[in-house]
Amino acid sequence: MITDHCKRTIGTERAWFRTREEAEAFAQLPANPAYRGDIAHLCAKCGFWHLSKISWLFPEWETLHENSVVN
Repeated sequence: MITDHCKRTIGTERAWFRTREEAEAFAQLPANPAYRGDIAHLCAKCGFWHLSKISWLFPEWETLHENSVVN
């Protein structure tokens, strides 16, 4: 079975992983500073794990503090 992996908006293939552990370990490598703090998530489109900024996965959290009510 051939799987098409997800691509970035610029057309390059996204980093993909078979397991969450593999994705998280990759994010922690010093050689990959761009992935530091990213969240591993299972992609519903391709079925593999990707790393993404939490703000990309949950953009509404960026404005949560602006919309919250303090009692």
